[in-house]
Amino acid sequence: MASGLRKRTPRLLFRENLKPANLLPSKFQKEKFLDTKKEANTGRSGLPRIGPILDTSETAQKLPPVPPKQSLFRVSPSELVFENFVAHEVSEMELALTNKDKFLQLVKISMELSPHFRLAYASDAYHTVPPGATIRVRIQFTPDESKDYSHELVCITKRERIVVPIRAIGARAILNIPDQLDFSKCWVKCSTQKTLMVHNTGNLEAHYQISTQSPFSVVPTTGTLGAGDSMQVTVEFHPLTTGDHFGSVVVCYNKGEESIHTNLHGEALDVNIGLSTYSVDFKKTFITMSNHTTMFIENRSNITAHFQWKTFLSEEDDNREKRRQCDLLQPPKEVWVENLMEERRIAMKTGFCEDRTAILKRKVQKKMAKVQENPMLFSSDIFYIEPMEGVIGPNSSAEIKVTFKPQKALEYRSVAYCNISGRGSRLPLHLRGEGQGPVVEFSRQMLKLGNIFVNTSHVYEKSQESHPASWLSAGPCKGLGSSFPC
Repeated sequence: MASGLRKRTPRLLFRENLKPANLLPSKFQKEKFLDTKKEANTGRSGLPRIGPILDTSETAQKLPPVPPKQSLFRVSPSELVFENFVAHEVSEMELALTNKDKFLQLVKISMELSPHFRLAYASDAYHTVPPGATIRVRIQFTPDESKDYSHELVCITKRERIVVPIRAIGARAILNIPDQLDFSKCWVKCSTQKTLMVHNTGNLEAHYQISTQSPFSVVPTTGTLGAGDSMQVTVEFHPLTTGDHFGSVVVCYNKGEESIHTNLHGEALDVNIGLSTYSVDFKKTFITMSNHTTMFIENRSNITAHFQWKTFLSEEDDNREKRRQCDLLQPPKEVWVENLMEERRIAMKTGFCEDRTAILKRKVQKKMAKVQENPMLFSSDIFYIEPMEGVIGPNSSAEIKVTFKPQKALEYRSVAYCNISGRGSRLPLHLRGEGQGPVVEFSRQMLKLGNIFVNTSHVYEKSQESHPASWLSAGPCKGLGSSFPC
């Protein structure tokens, strides 16, 4: 024999039970509260919790449910749900009990004492119900505020104990959004926006928080939506890599107790944009002189693309370099200790000292902020690119000037990376050039001066050059060499 009544918590009875496990909006709406009038109009009358009679001392124990065919009474509705109520005003619902047996039945209607629920007549009253007859029980509800309440109505016959759940659903917001938002095919490193409609189908103002994950973003992220109102939410898709991207927009409201989400999907593709050449090889160039050439960024698509010439291959490399520079900005431990000791010495001498440690910390943070703001554009003392960044219209090209200015007679190599919206990876431009020093030689092996008087100065100039060259003459050192200064 069963040990007692089977405890059943009505659906959506407590606030924690109202919180869906991140449901899609369509499923979330199905989980929402049904209007009792609509439920009554369906003509359905499910059975409440039913169990055999036990002693009153055992009423708190669990009882196994009795199959519906064994019940003597049909209960309609199977549970009482109060909705759209007003605080401190009395609402009333009616429960019908129909005797399905062939014999007269005696039923006791009772309800535990509650400040909010009461029977329209005395509790624990007995009713005689002829075969096939129906009695109607009126339950009154007086709420203190617009929140959820729960209670139970107990009907006891000779053979069974019927427990009818009673619940009251307070005013609440019910937000509704589409199940899915598909961005389809988009260009990588380009922004695509779509509008998401949010409806408040509930009867209470909603305070919401909206969140998503990269590469998706959403505006606004917080706000208020009145009962029955609608609003537009802008979802942006900005992929940094090619391929399929998935995410979700999560809407939390009712103080975070309820949340719904919309699935997001977008596919990022490369745009037909490229360089006219991926390597530039300069001829030998004299040091301190410059040489230049031109190349093109060709946009063969219908979008407007933005480009930047970068030092590193990827954004991860940019961030790694920024972290390295920030680490170098951190003063060593000795500096912090010395700064603190100096602060204490000044305080002991003058009785007051400003927070030198805080000042030093702010200076370091300010320098680090500048590092983080650095776009990490291409930088070189040998190769120069103009312009460093710009915009290319649809089906057009951007002319790029590359200049080589060697400082020594060496071979120079470097790589500049073009970051273009519409391309998942940065395009490399390999640069090579060789610096050449000046070529200096005597125009003749011998200079004939003819007959010259003693102690008479004669000057002879002979110069042939296309580029300036610095030189130093050692001069002849023996014999009459000192008479021929250069």
